[in-house]
Amino acid sequence: MTSERTLRLIAFLFTDIVGSTKLTQTLGDEVAQNVMREHNRILREQVARRHGTEVKAMGDGFMTTFDNVQDGIRCAVDIQQAIDAYNRAHPQQPILVRIGLNAGEAIQDEADYFGSAVIAAARITAKAEGGQILVSNVVKELVATVPDLRFVDRGRFRLKGFDERWRLFEVVWQEEAPAAAPALVERTPFVGREAERADLRRLLDQVARGQGALVMIGGEPGVGKTRLAEEIALEARQQGLLTLAGHCYEMEGAPPYIPFVEILQATARVVSPEALRDALGDSAPEVAKLMPELRRLFPDIPAPLELPPEQERFYLFNSVREYVERAARAQPLLLTVEDLHWADEPTLLLLQHLAQRLSEMPVLILGTYRDVELDVNRPLARTLEELVRQRLARDLTLKRLPQAEVAAMLLALSGQEPPKPLVDAVYRETEGNPFFVEEVFYHLAEEGKLFDAEARWRADLEIGELDVPRGVRLVVGRRLERAGEECRRVLTTAAVIGRAFTFELLEALSDPSTGSGQGVDTDALLDAVDEAERANLIASTSDGPAHTGARPGEARFTFAHELIRQTLVSALSLPRRQRMHLRVAEAIEQVHARDAEEHAADLAHHLYQAGSAADPEKTVHYLTLAGKRALSAAAFEDALRHYES
Repeated sequence: MTSERTLRLIAFLFTDIVGSTKLTQTLGDEVAQNVMREHNRILREQVARRHGTEVKAMGDGFMTTFDNVQDGIRCAVDIQQAIDAYNRAHPQQPILVRIGLNAGEAIQDEADYFGSAVIAAARITAKAEGGQILVSNVVKELVATVPDLRFVDRGRFRLKGFDERWRLFEVVWQEEAPAAAPALVERTPFVGREAERADLRRLLDQVARGQGALVMIGGEPGVGKTRLAEEIALEARQQGLLTLAGHCYEMEGAPPYIPFVEILQATARVVSPEALRDALGDSAPEVAKLMPELRRLFPDIPAPLELPPEQERFYLFNSVREYVERAARAQPLLLTVEDLHWADEPTLLLLQHLAQRLSEMPVLILGTYRDVELDVNRPLARTLEELVRQRLARDLTLKRLPQAEVAAMLLALSGQEPPKPLVDAVYRETEGNPFFVEEVFYHLAEEGKLFDAEARWRADLEIGELDVPRGVRLVVGRRLERAGEECRRVLTTAAVIGRAFTFELLEALSDPSTGSGQGVDTDALLDAVDEAERANLIASTSDGPAHTGARPGEARFTFAHELIRQTLVSALSLPRRQRMHLRVAEAIEQVHARDAEEHAADLAHHLYQAGSAADPEKTVHYLTLAGKRALSAAAFEDALRHYES
């Protein structure tokens, strides 16, 4: 018999009972069977009422289709309301049903349907919780004109089998819906800083005329240094500049010159090999000391010159500066170097060397640092003093936001004018620190204390009852408590890795076959990462830090703020933290088995932090190797530190 195949737009609705196995164990086979029959009866009645077609029963649920998307949505609401009525009448035998909807073209083969639209509908259902209706963006757009349906943006989700993430919406079906926050913005709103932005724009104009500069942006944690740099980088890209960023890290295991290594690696990803080789020119042998991968990309790079130590670093610095000059002549540059308060001395010396010629190059360098950590014992304090004294850098200090800009930030976060008493309370508790403002807003919104069922400011909002936590660690801690247990566990593991991490490394740490994890499958790990990203606790990035060992195209993530990572790490006891550092080292060895030596500094850091939990011979081996690699890059201070350890 030849099957008939047609292609048309259809709405697909999947249902599934949550915890059906547990239902049988709790109620017994006979009672559970009766409950299932009632469930089937309710669903079939509502599907028929809305002119749907039952395609097939799937164990604990059904696959149904609708020619009209609105009928599919109405049916989903009818099902949840009917199940809710059943549960109120049978409180000892409650049923929780999750529903997912998607719409699209599909192939009909006899009585069944096939295609990506069908698969997506099933995957969406798996993301729903009991009593919840989740729909794709396509469904929402198709029924956007229906006045009495309300959708709540639940963020982006990874659906198994799909490369791109899907934005899913919840259909609110209860008459008395629980208080819900408006859809949270994906990116923190940027407000204020007009004077600072104007100064930096003037410097961008000078870069277009061939004159560069170094600007050191200082301020307390969370005051918006990184965000200001990102906004200027966005404007620079619009003006045709190539924008690249590198980071310094608190961990001692970062390789020498790490921010410049990251900038080199980012360059290799965004420019053509021919353009990169031209920019390297005769400087290639020395620059390859910072980024050995260049020799794999360009086998023609000759060996570096053999020089005495006192000349070796000066020659390396000159070569890097010549490379930057050649690259900038091809396309003006904006380079951002983050968290310079954690920079090692070789990195700062190289930055100082570059600064001496910036006025003759179309290059703007933005360096960010925490002024509260300008300790005289740290290299940055001495370097900053020298840069400012020689007028090689401009020091730009960011202050906290005034109350009017806190109000503007709350308006941008919520999409509606905030009540003045709320602005007063948030400003009083945060003192205008933008990161604190955002965290307090999310905390109160997620607690259901700010918005009513229509996502408007609550009319009965009592400022005295908001219980705004004092101290951002407490705020972050409470937000982390609202994340799922698996999400918190995965984030804690990531926090031990560092501010930045790769999904591949997380996956290795969760692989039970290595003996290093508790055994979490890839889908569960993806769900945990998705949840953290939707909660704005982490962010994905295409330019991963070099010391994470990220490969091109690999999923890379960073914590939204270092204080989030510190909150997670500080909750670990010392013995547990040491054993987790050991697990991270073992995972790095597993992931990078073929090039472990290139990650010697990272391995040395985690093994050293593992203390007595690690094999001392292995720790000494990687510390020595890290010292040798630092020495070969003329990072003498880093080499000495590794050898002393």
